[in-house]
Amino acid sequence: MNFNGKNTGFLIVILLSFAVLISGCVSDRINNTSAIGLTNIDDFTITEISVMNGMSGESGTIEDRTTIEKLISLLDQYPLEKMDEQMDLGGFRYSLDFYSDSGKVSRTIIMNQDIVDVDGVYYQVNGTPINITYVQGLIESGIMLDENTAQKTNLRMSSLINNSSEITKISIRNGFSQEFSVLENATKIEELISDLDGYPLEEFPRDFLFNGYQYNISFYTDSGHVSQARTMGSNMDNLVQVNGVLYEIAGPSVDLKEFEESTVSSSNSALPSGNEGMKMDVSASMETLSIDDLVSQSDIIIIGTVTGAYPSRWNTRGGQKPDKSNDELDIGTEDMIYTDIGVHVNKYLKNPLDTGDLQITIEGGTVGNDSIWVEDNPSFEYGENILLFFKWNMGEDPAFTVTGGYQGKFTMINDTTAVRGDGVSVNITELTGIIG
Repeated sequence: MNFNGKNTGFLIVILLSFAVLISGCVSDRINNTSAIGLTNIDDFTITEISVMNGMSGESGTIEDRTTIEKLISLLDQYPLEKMDEQMDLGGFRYSLDFYSDSGKVSRTIIMNQDIVDVDGVYYQVNGTPINITYVQGLIESGIMLDENTAQKTNLRMSSLINNSSEITKISIRNGFSQEFSVLENATKIEELISDLDGYPLEEFPRDFLFNGYQYNISFYTDSGHVSQARTMGSNMDNLVQVNGVLYEIAGPSVDLKEFEESTVSSSNSALPSGNEGMKMDVSASMETLSIDDLVSQSDIIIIGTVTGAYPSRWNTRGGQKPDKSNDELDIGTEDMIYTDIGVHVNKYLKNPLDTGDLQITIEGGTVGNDSIWVEDNPSFEYGENILLFFKWNMGEDPAFTVTGGYQGKFTMINDTTAVRGDGVSVNITELTGIIG
């Protein structure tokens, strides 16, 4: 066949057009394939998927055939497109290593609902984002946890309490009121520990600085104090700290109020022999303050939420009782017990600080067997939304104190109104006008 220059040029144009068409089809196929299509998983019988949770660090394996097929089918539903920028994206949700009888076949890492790493290459999900919740459900339905992970899950309180079979006394202290109850009856102690064992615990996977506690439970043997558990404040009802380690409750939160009410009321008979402790009531005349007075005398005004109470302490450097006899103590002038209340700031109304959490100090509380009750002190409840007027004693301890005792603390009854214990109410809009 003879081709002149015109025919040759025409043929070249046709061939180039065909090549572009094929290239576009191939490119479109590559950019719209799934994680499964990008691997050779379909060429093998997958017998195991090794899973790691990037959020908790938990790991395990899936060997259940039905779960494996569902996961493969799910990943096959999402078309992917290779990302132009291939830089390390850091954290991930789930890492999935696929294995056949002959060894590892491929790895897919779900970075988030929109990005997937397939064998070291990042792809963008085209269309509907990955349903992470459904993926999590599939994984949890078929995973067998590794030994190290299993050891950190489904823990029970009795396994965390030192010498749990030898406990002879349990005390429960309310972090706000400082009231405490004591159990010394062996049957009641066994029942309480059994009740606490009804709440499976898992080690909390992240560092967490808690802002006070709601209840403190101390466990004793004949030899003395052996273990301590605390329920957290804030929106952390599902967290428990046992002997300094934080755990998450895998189920409904512990209702320690119920346990507290079931114990016998504390009395001197529960105190160690030879130490009756000190009980002191403190009262003093207090100047009546108007709302204008509260505004002018307060360094900071906030709307916040009560998150917890800290263990009470004496006003000494180490927080321990002064080296004096009870008769030598000068309560209210030189010697005092302080209790710190954790408050999360929802809004600053006057002089905002560069922090969202504060510790407000009130006078009074209980340290060991010594208690001080101060008249006209404000009272706080866990989870209470409050309007608070307080002073900033810069460089001193305590740093933050409520202005005018009970007069400086109001309870928010809605978004616009706060009411004090004596019935005085404040409109937030009007208060903002006074603050200026």
